[in-house]
Amino acid sequence: MHKYLNPLLTLLLLIGMTPAFSQETSPVTFGQVSPKDFDLPKSNWVDSSTHAVIIADVGNTGFIGNKNSNWISYVFKKNTRIRILNKNAFDLATIRIILRGSSVLLDQLSDLHASTYNLENGKVTETKLNLNDLYRDTVNQSRVEARFTFPGLKEGCIIEYSYTITSFHYWSLPSWSFQHKAYPCLYSKYEVGIPNLFGYLIIHHGQDSFNLNKVDTTKELYSMYSMNVTAVVKKHTWVIKNVPPFQAPTLLEDPYSYMDRIEFDLLQTYNGAEVTGTTNWSTTTNELLQSKEFGMPLTFENASYLSSIVDKLTSGEGTYRGSAKKIYSYVRDNFTCESDDDIYLGNDPYTINRKKKGSVEDLNLLLVAMLRQRRINASPVILSTTEYGFNPAAYPVLDRMNYVVCMIKMGFDTIFLDASNPLNGFGRLPLNCYNGHARIISDHDSGSVFLNKNDIREQKSTTVFVVNDEKGNGQISGRVESAPGYYESNYIRKEIKAHGEKAFFKVIQDSYGPDITMENMEIDSLKFPEAPATFRYDFGFKTDDQDIIYYNPVIRSSFKENPFTAESRKYPIEMPYPLDDIYVLNMEIPQGYTVDELPKSSKVSYNSGEGFFEYGIQQSGTSIQLRTHTKLNKAIFSAEDYNSLRDFFAFIVKKQNEQVVFKKKK
Repeated sequence: MHKYLNPLLTLLLLIGMTPAFSQETSPVTFGQVSPKDFDLPKSNWVDSSTHAVIIADVGNTGFIGNKNSNWISYVFKKNTRIRILNKNAFDLATIRIILRGSSVLLDQLSDLHASTYNLENGKVTETKLNLNDLYRDTVNQSRVEARFTFPGLKEGCIIEYSYTITSFHYWSLPSWSFQHKAYPCLYSKYEVGIPNLFGYLIIHHGQDSFNLNKVDTTKELYSMYSMNVTAVVKKHTWVIKNVPPFQAPTLLEDPYSYMDRIEFDLLQTYNGAEVTGTTNWSTTTNELLQSKEFGMPLTFENASYLSSIVDKLTSGEGTYRGSAKKIYSYVRDNFTCESDDDIYLGNDPYTINRKKKGSVEDLNLLLVAMLRQRRINASPVILSTTEYGFNPAAYPVLDRMNYVVCMIKMGFDTIFLDASNPLNGFGRLPLNCYNGHARIISDHDSGSVFLNKNDIREQKSTTVFVVNDEKGNGQISGRVESAPGYYESNYIRKEIKAHGEKAFFKVIQDSYGPDITMENMEIDSLKFPEAPATFRYDFGFKTDDQDIIYYNPVIRSSFKENPFTAESRKYPIEMPYPLDDIYVLNMEIPQGYTVDELPKSSKVSYNSGEGFFEYGIQQSGTSIQLRTHTKLNKAIFSAEDYNSLRDFFAFIVKKQNEQVVFKKKK
């Protein structure tokens, strides 16, 4: 071959090139453990609170000719050594390896070795994994999980494992994480040799500098089924040493996107005759629509066996919206959802409907098929939830898309549905679906949509009435009514479902302390997900005939403490949704008292129109009225906004803790 793939766009945010040979050499010799290997080197990230240390994590991906086709496969090798310091890190002793594909295209796992090393009386003992203890579980039609647990596990041991995966799935090159959520890593190295038969977008996430970042160029021969191919290979080597565990700050919904890691997205291939863009949305959409595991079972013709149940559900319903609600409620309320992170059907819609259970994608794709039987314009939408990180809008990376929802269009309205949970309301998606780009898979409506937290509208209102006891015995009583927004209501329903109403109200009672009593607690609409879970209760306390009473009029505050306490922050702030919180108080002045001090009314804006806090209080005759309103027009803020947000909430907390002073009449 004389024609090679032209250079492609490469996004590589790499910092700190250090071409020292010593950085390439692993600090350990895998398969050989001596007593001195149990002594950890000094590191800023290892102290008495550290439960385990990843001593060395080394990976390599290369390519070989595929003997079954005129193409090539990648070979991924991984070697890892970990020191388990105490039982709190025993979770690291269970290793899960995902193998993709099916039949002859299933990834091949080989060269698996795993041993546990213990230091006993100054000598190292090795306990090897018996390969009979390797278990394989079928996750779905295109994924198998290989799993094992280290034998001979003890506190203070070293565990070490290695394996090789040979895969035809060149369009999904293995990513590499240099950083881990809970444990420091002393040495992490990843090498990838990419022949110019492929063009990948190489993306570096994270903020730590590489100790080594280099590229070497060589040539390699690939022996395929009926021919040999020589290609230019670019060998990338990345090394990071002494990587701290990723300590996610509060209000960061997607830590995975900020951890130090490398990932690869295929852009183009060269098959010997032409350069092909294999990853465009048009081609991918057509493939999904023609797939027996996605689009084909949902067509009106192929899902016609669902028509009888749809006709029964919508009998007598004259509107498409009403029919959609009945079909949605049927799937949401009568099916059991099994956890899964995929976009493909595990069974055909007929079987899913008969068994009344399935994964998220099973239930929502069944919903699409049923809605279409009522001639409702319904399409599946694939997306990545916040746990999976962002997915690019320009080209498809299906491995990063793990969730399917349903979209219907009615006139000028676009409605998104998720029937996988009985607590989900009609036209509402779980918060983790609001993760940016999502893709409509349709033969007529295909396109990108963007589900952003900034676009969520959620309002909470709390009203408090405080009155004197008619008997004049110094008892003050009141009533609280709080109407939370949809997502807070959803959270309340989950808590009550898990722990009960008594536990929910006990948390509120405990927040008041022993001086305030609660009774007549009630909550509305627990079985109606679209309605607010409004709760109410009566409360009371005594003045005890004191000369001076200090009273905080904001008895139900959402901001008792500042959520931003750190001096600085290097990651964005991701609130669940924009804030819109209203609090209203009407209070009778306690009998026999006058108002001695009243907080001042005030209003502050945030970032010239991005939000405000309003505190308005006044005395009118024998009563006090207070209204506070906290509003932020967006949920996502950059790290540069941290100081201003911290100051903004500091003012709110200070203001909502100010007290009215009542003085006894002489």
